[in-house]
Amino acid sequence: MEKIKKEVVVIGSGTAGLAAYRAALLHTDDVIVIEGGPYGTTCARVGCMPSKLLIAASEAVHEIEKAPGFGIHPGGKTLINGREVMDRVKRERDRFVGFVVESIDNIPAEHKLRGYARFLDDHTLQVDDKIQIEADRIVIATGSRPVWPESFNDFGDRLIINDDVFEWDDLPESVAVFGPGVIGLELGQALHRLGVNVLMFGRGGTVGPATDPDIQAYSLKTFANEFYLDTKGEILDMHRDDTG
Repeated sequence: MEKIKKEVVVIGSGTAGLAAYRAALLHTDDVIVIEGGPYGTTCARVGCMPSKLLIAASEAVHEIEKAPGFGIHPGGKTLINGREVMDRVKRERDRFVGFVVESIDNIPAEHKLRGYARFLDDHTLQVDDKIQIEADRIVIATGSRPVWPESFNDFGDRLIINDDVFEWDDLPESVAVFGPGVIGLELGQALHRLGVNVLMFGRGGTVGPATDPDIQAYSLKTFANEFYLDTKGEILDMHRDDTG
């Protein structure tokens, strides 16, 4: 097994990892970035950027629906083509990812290593079964991954995480959203405005990140006026059938 030494190692090439890499370069050229998953950052691939594209589509529908209040009356019923909506979201998402991948391609080859790292001790990493790296400084920028109760596994392929939304070819008829946090509210409200029947559930009685009681009350009322929102849901039974 090959063994090398580096001054700085960055684990992860997402937004934080790339920022750490650039910061390290200000002090040393003896740096390497390790990545086991796809290049492109969570933000560009499945996070901030595609979610805002979906929100932009939903906002367009919302503005049309508000137009009569301004004395503007669009003719006929608004037709939402889910395939066209998702096609645009994915095309633009892929373009954004392309910019990020292009920037990674410009990183010198000796500064990049593909594989998954694990610690052997405080200053030693093993990357897959091919290389050991001893480093003075190690930056952990691996991001996070979603977790869910084991009972949700009964849903099989109908159990999705927010990342999966941006691989849809079409909009579904209905979605149950568990978790009225920032991501759940963003995607849930957008899907609702795009004609999807949305049911949103929480357990702690709160909505979003705000802690002020008045803002909480206002937020709950505002969102609940748009779509079904139960922030104190109690799950009595969970199963799937032929229809959903």
